[in-house]
Parts: sequence; C-alpha cells; structure tokens
Amino acid sequence: MDPTFASHIRLGEVPPLIQDGDPLALVAEADDAALAGWQAWAEPMLGAGYLWAASFSSSVPHDLVAAFADSLSSSAPVLRRVLPESTRDRLLRAPAG
Repeated sequence: MDPTFASHIRLGEVPPLIQDGDPLALVAEADDAALAGWQAWAEPMLGAGYLWAASFSSSVPHDLVAAFADSLSSSAPVLRRVLPESTRDRLLRAPAG
C-alpha cells in the first residue's frame, strides 16, 4: 500500500446538502445544532484533492457505517474490470481466479 494514500472517517457535522430520511432527526429551527453524521473520504496524499467522499446522516444504522469502514480497511482484493489510471500504482491487485 502506498504510505502517502490517506483515508479518513469521522463523526461530526454533515454538509448542509445531506438530508436525513428520518423526520425526527431533521433540524426544526435554524438555531438548533447542525445535523451530525459520519463522513469518510480519501486523498492520494495528505492535503491533495479528494479521490472520493461519502456522508451518512445520523439515522443511518451504525452497523452499516461500521461495515463500510470495515470494507475500507480490508486487504481483500476487489474484482474490477477496469482500474482508473490514477489509481493503478496505488491499489493492491490480485489475479482474477
């Protein structure tokens, strides 16, 4: 694995465009605290632009967020037909079998 590749996951305020399907989790008034949730992202190196980002609102089951985080840290190969050119030297590849 490339030591400069950085992935992150944190619990905190989610971006304003993230909506929650649970009406009990929605902010009722403008002066209420912002919605909390999980955010995950990856950078090719610290401080570079994001390769991808994902956000989970507060009503997403924690088991689902945990499974997502577990898959990020897994060293098991993932079958892919095509790798993006920018990631070819950064991913662990195994022959299809």
